[in-house]
Amino acid sequence: MARSIHDQSARAEAPFIPVNCSAIPENLLESELFGHTKGAFTGAAQARKGLFAQADTGTLFLDEIGELPLHMQTKMLHVIEDKEIRPVGGEQLRKVDTRIVVATNRDLPAMVAAGTFREDLFFRISQFHIDLPPLRDRVEDIPLLIRFFLQTLKSKGDSHIELDPAAEELLLEYRWPGNVRELENVLGRAFIMADGGRITIGDLPPGLSARSNRPMRDPKAGVAGGSLREQVRRAEADIIFRVLKECDGDRKAAAQQLEIGLSSLYRKLEEFEALRMT
Repeated sequence: MARSIHDQSARAEAPFIPVNCSAIPENLLESELFGHTKGAFTGAAQARKGLFAQADTGTLFLDEIGELPLHMQTKMLHVIEDKEIRPVGGEQLRKVDTRIVVATNRDLPAMVAAGTFREDLFFRISQFHIDLPPLRDRVEDIPLLIRFFLQTLKSKGDSHIELDPAAEELLLEYRWPGNVRELENVLGRAFIMADGGRITIGDLPPGLSARSNRPMRDPKAGVAGGSLREQVRRAEADIIFRVLKECDGDRKAAAQQLEIGLSSLYRKLEEFEALRMT
């Protein structure tokens, strides 16, 4: 969506620079975004332009904007308001003409209320809001995305691969908690596994069939009978999958909401996958 906005704008001939804010270590964020001068810190052997400068006259797409720490939110607000950046270690301000497009799957108003996201920055970046529903709520997009990703994979691999109708039907039935990224990863795996120029059900990830055709347990329906330990495990599984659903499959956000470590969440998801189907 962000690239489409860029491509259909007057900035289409200028750079489009995408960056995932959650993928950059916090101590490198300022340097990545605003650049640095030579010798600004250990290892800065030469000056480097930041992403704002690289996207000058173009578009900077900041994905996962909700992951920015508060001190970087303050600096981001200054750039948006004054259209100026200061490289790390530099004294001179530099004017930039950069369109900013941001995305998040976090509840920013809730973060504002909790004091973890600046209210003034929220109002700045929400000037024009586009709500993208989760993939499970726009099933009609799945065939289009499948064709797009397969065409991209074909161009990279110089191979001719078709999708078996039964496999496509399975992809249409799946709930896609990881949204478009999960679909892309599943097709990438199937492309590698496929033999004879055709992706079949057997080339899809193990367990996808079972997860596709059975609805998620209703957390309001209570837990099944059994020992106390078994009922506690089922209740925990219901809570985890409900929170994961509310976070649109974002495991990092779900772990934060559940107040457990990300590695613990992955371990519990693997452990409770069977309970989800019973």
